[in-house]
Amino acid sequence: MLKRLVFAAAILVGSCASSSSPAPRPHAQAPNIVFIVADDLGYGDLSAYGGTRTPTPHIDALAARGVRFTNGYVTSAVCAPSRASLLSGRYQQRFGYEFNPVRRDLEGVGIPQDVRILPDFLRERGYRTALIGKWHLGRTAETHPLSHGYDRFFGFSPGATGYMLAPAEDDEWLPDPVPGAPQGFFAMRLEEGRGPATPREGYLTDILTDEAIAFVDSSRGAPFFLTLAYNAPHSPLQATSPYLQRVAHIEGQSERIYAAMLLALDDNVGRFVSALQARGLLQNTLIVFISDNGCPNYIGPGVCSNAPFRGFKAMYLEGGVRVPMIASWPGRLPEGAVYDAPIVSFDWTRSALALAGAEPVAQTLDGVDIIPMLVSGAAPPERAIVWRTGPNYALRRGDWKLIVAERTDGQGLLTYLFNLRDDPAETRNVAHDHPEIVRRLTADFETWNAQMRTPTFESERRLSAPLNRGDPPVNLYN
Repeated sequence: MLKRLVFAAAILVGSCASSSSPAPRPHAQAPNIVFIVADDLGYGDLSAYGGTRTPTPHIDALAARGVRFTNGYVTSAVCAPSRASLLSGRYQQRFGYEFNPVRRDLEGVGIPQDVRILPDFLRERGYRTALIGKWHLGRTAETHPLSHGYDRFFGFSPGATGYMLAPAEDDEWLPDPVPGAPQGFFAMRLEEGRGPATPREGYLTDILTDEAIAFVDSSRGAPFFLTLAYNAPHSPLQATSPYLQRVAHIEGQSERIYAAMLLALDDNVGRFVSALQARGLLQNTLIVFISDNGCPNYIGPGVCSNAPFRGFKAMYLEGGVRVPMIASWPGRLPEGAVYDAPIVSFDWTRSALALAGAEPVAQTLDGVDIIPMLVSGAAPPERAIVWRTGPNYALRRGDWKLIVAERTDGQGLLTYLFNLRDDPAETRNVAHDHPEIVRRLTADFETWNAQMRTPTFESERRLSAPLNRGDPPVNLYN
């Protein structure tokens, strides 16, 4: 499983003596840490992961300089809970953040005040911290990013916004969403600090990169932690004419716009990385690129891709929770390596805390420090990876994955068991063939579940579909 990484790591250790030394600490030369978070980006959307419709050379180059993960998971199949876990280093269920706060974030739903997240700890270690882009973890003063350790915030608080300025009768702060706005016509709504940003012209993906580079320039002399949270390629589907011209050959309006959005995302990742290199910062910067969940099916069939997996955003199938994940740190991580062992988004939180010497004492963390394992080629200790939304849950341990989902007719639960080694597309339910494995994984879930809180708010959305052909519909996300 790890031969490709072990080979690359051996080359690195032989050519760079520092790769076997302890990770740098702030009292020496603290590394900069950057999380680049794409929004609803599918596993099969990137050419580095086998996508063929839209080349993504800059993100591919990031993988070529670092490690590409083939079993990288997030802890939720929808945006906000996934982000809550990534930033806290914990299962979001530990503090009751189980659902997307659809129309609830203005009521105070968000990261609780007593939950400290990554920028809180890093700022105490002398880091300058910024969130550029999407927050989606609260829209009140108490749940604002500036109340959770970020020194700077430029972006937007709700779950989605438009990419371009839209004609408006006046300059009033537009509601969320724009009343009556069809897909593709949400106006761009930006915030800076705790209020509206000065109106900007341009394409939002470009604007966020400009702001990220400006933050890097303002941080000279101090280590920085940057969450560069693009909303691309989340709906609404909007792209500029230059990018649309580059994909004019693609048939289908939605497919063409989505491809243009991917090109813009890829170009801007490349522009940001080039800015780090031009400033001499790339060698001392850990970059983690990740999507918050799989791409959605509601933007239209065939518009995006989670191939080779089945399922989409909001589903426990691999297409909803296994995401593109890349890490790059020239001279410290292997180059051009592929890591096949399962890891979870919150492992990066634990790794960042370890790099900064900021391990929390009074707050449970669920991740492991992955960086020493990447250097040595070792796999993380075997563990269960768990997902829960209401009565529905899923769990992976080793090659086995259990999904339990309630039937929409109210007639109980349906149980699915898949062997991901033999059936990565999850097409064959073998629960009846392996009742002992179902029992073991169910016990794992019950042990995990006993440690978690009940949700602190409810979901307003239910997504139903048959999981296997011929099955009755089940609630895949509650």
